[in-house]
Amino acid sequence: MSFVDNVINTTKNVAATTGKKTNEAIRASKLKIKSGQLNSEIKSKYEKLGALVYDMSKSGEKDTEAFDALVAEIDAANTELTDIEKQLDELKGKVACPSCGIKTDNDNAFCPKCGAKLPEKPVEEAEEPVVEEDMGE
Repeated sequence: MSFVDNVINTTKNVAATTGKKTNEAIRASKLKIKSGQLNSEIKSKYEKLGALVYDMSKSGEKDTEAFDALVAEIDAANTELTDIEKQLDELKGKVACPSCGIKTDNDNAFCPKCGAKLPEKPVEEAEEPVVEEDMGE
């Protein structure tokens, strides 16, 4: 392989790695934006829930249907938020301890806070660098 071929292959590998990191950064940014939006929605739903409870208390009438609907909406938004946080942790290379909840590097086998065994991280197939064979030399 000539020097020029080595430079070309190295450049391709760098471009591929840069593209992957850029895609990860964009994905993380989108997840953070969605997380912020969900937090705002959850806060708004809590305010509506509080107003509903206040109105029910003042009027003496119980609107359990509206109450249950708001609670279900809050639960659904919290579930979605938890999913987004897990995706962000995955991008950052973090894992939450199932015992105490602390976030730590997913390379650790045990929690640094409580010592509990952490979940095994899935084995990823390593990407092979792009190498072009020299056919004619």
